Amino acid sequence: MPGIEPRVTTRRSGHALVWLAHPTTTLAVAVLLLNDHLLKELWPGPVTGKLSDFAGLVAAPPLMALLIRCPAPVAIALTGTLFTLMKVTAAGAEVASWLWSLFIPSRIVADPTDLIALPALGLAWLVWRRAARRPPVRLPQAVLIVPVAMFAATATGAMPRPPSATAVEVQERDIVVRLHPLDTVASTDGGVTWRKTDGGVAWRKTDGGVAWRKWDASPPETVQSTACVPGDQAHCYRIVPGLLQVEESADGGNTWTTAWQISPGRQEWLDRVYRVPSEGTEVDHANSLALAVQAVPDDGGAHIVVVANGRDGVAVRDPSGRWQRLGLTPDGGLSAKSAPSLTDPGSRIDGEMWVAILVAVIVLLIGLALDGCVEEWPAGFPFAGLVLWVGLLGIALKPSLGLIGPLVLFGGMPLALVGGTAVLVMWGLFQCLRGPSGGTSILLALLTFGGVFLPFLGWSAGSPDSYGVAGLLAVILGAAPTASLIAKRALSDRLSQREQGRREKDEGPAGKAGPSEETERLT
Repeated sequence: MPGIEPRVTTRRSGHALVWLAHPTTTLAVAVLLLNDHLLKELWPGPVTGKLSDFAGLVAAPPLMALLIRCPAPVAIALTGTLFTLMKVTAAGAEVASWLWSLFIPSRIVADPTDLIALPALGLAWLVWRRAARRPPVRLPQAVLIVPVAMFAATATGAMPRPPSATAVEVQERDIVVRLHPLDTVASTDGGVTWRKTDGGVAWRKTDGGVAWRKWDASPPETVQSTACVPGDQAHCYRIVPGLLQVEESADGGNTWTTAWQISPGRQEWLDRVYRVPSEGTEVDHANSLALAVQAVPDDGGAHIVVVANGRDGVAVRDPSGRWQRLGLTPDGGLSAKSAPSLTDPGSRIDGEMWVAILVAVIVLLIGLALDGCVEEWPAGFPFAGLVLWVGLLGIALKPSLGLIGPLVLFGGMPLALVGGTAVLVMWGLFQCLRGPSGGTSILLALLTFGGVFLPFLGWSAGSPDSYGVAGLLAVILGAAPTASLIAKRALSDRLSQREQGRREKDEGPAGKAGPSEETERLT
């Protein structure tokens, strides 16, 4: 009736919307947002870490009850079970990280101490009992509460700041590397293979007994960009600022040659590997920051070079002259196996894939419109195509929008579904009305997608090495199918015009017999 505002109720879900809108649950959602986006940055530590667990266990059950439409006791029990599994078992933490990463890049670590927050489920139960006696939730409240609660829940699993090798120096017989924000570790006599032992107290080399260990003394703070071999000041090494590259000089610095480097194209790849998608920027850009040189005693000038490469860990030159990259492990160690591969065909090019899809969809929609769909539906077909393309754009932009990405994704998916369905229905009806059509447009769209995407697929595999070259090839190959079709049709039209002109010339002016007809008449 007029003047009566619509109300939203739930059935078997245990009044989930009323439960979610209860002041206590709303306060828990606010605490989640404030703690994850402000307090953890200002005061990182166990207090702010556990605060998110308490608030999350209060807010999660009503949200779960609403999403899967289950009774409140089931939602509470399911929340407690899943929370326990992901905090007690590594497999549970991995699965939870994967699920959370569908909405925002996340890394959840198993930590049994977080189970201290489980009593918060009792508070969630009490809130549900009280919410059952409250009036139904009004529609405007539901529209506001549900997205905010989902946003707070997905944002809870944001990835922590990753480790980075920031400084390295020789301290007596040790080479000490500072790993920020993790512990500082040290190497004796240049060990390069790591194995965690003694409950994390020591790091020992597995092939020869040379020890890598945690460093309890003062960590290195000085950043040394150039260092010479002890006892041979003419033999020096230096880093190249902004690059993963080390140069070597054998004449005291008069001339320099490249001793080790990651090519610019592969460094672009590593920047993508180390990017934090939730922030949309690179954190601790992978480049050479500092180096140290250590002489090997009683080995005729043999020496070791260790380079701190930020997010890429360290690069080590052993006494034989062989270079090796050691990546950073999550628990603060170094391992060759942890060094990311410089190629991985098909990965980390989702953005380029979506660009190829969007361009191909534009080509397809224009092609179908020119085939006659826009004549049949002059307003409906363009509108459906626009809705489809905008929806796909929203899905494509989700990873680059950080914390608002999930909201854009939830809007883009239904738009793409509705627009795509409408376009498909109109195309099917058009074929029923006028016969088979659209085959050329579909083929052209597929060729365009391949032309745009394949160069970037090759770049992810290492060929071409340069991202700029891959981009140029994508432009050329992506435009080639459409350009070829346009050129073919233009040539066909030109040939048709020539043929028509030749016929008109042979027939002569209208109403006058041509030479052949005159000859035939005289005969």
